[in-house]
Amino acid sequence: MNLLPSFNWEEPLVGRNNSTQYIGTLGYASAMSNQTDTIKIEVSLREPLLTPHIVAAAKTILLDPVSGNPAVPPVPVRCISKIEAMAEKFRAALTRREVAIRDFYDIHYAVTNQGLVPGDAELVGLVRQKLAVPGNDAVNIGTDRLAALRAQLDTQLRPVLRRRNFDAFSLTDAFGIVRDMAAAIEGQA
Repeated sequence: MNLLPSFNWEEPLVGRNNSTQYIGTLGYASAMSNQTDTIKIEVSLREPLLTPHIVAAAKTILLDPVSGNPAVPPVPVRCISKIEAMAEKFRAALTRREVAIRDFYDIHYAVTNQGLVPGDAELVGLVRQKLAVPGNDAVNIGTDRLAALRAQLDTQLRPVLRRRNFDAFSLTDAFGIVRDMAAAIEGQA
């Protein structure tokens, strides 16, 4: 933390799942709220990447009120490729023990705003490979899962999105995209 003195560990990184996943929370003094806000950090060491890593710029949406420029300059970060990140999102949406609305939102956003093609052969193949990794729960696209997602709309999704982003989200469409991926995986068997 010497390089970033404005951050401190609220919850230090702790290994879980036989040290294949590390989770911690950083705290910082928010200039906006005059209180300590947090950033959750998750690091997964569960399996090797299927595609080469990329270097991308981590950016902030916080703008300097005077200049209008980002308050913090972009920081280069090594990360997984976009297609592999989306394959991870599909795996989570299909198999996560406790379904999470954020996975469905991210998939819907990528399809409607970033040109992700869910039927792309490379993406379907990556999802299939990720589902084959031991330790995944079974694919679940049942109505009980959809009901659990509906219950999360106002409690877990609305509070973290801008109104226009929340209003543009269709859970029905997102669930359909994930259901279609499950069918595509099945069709490749």
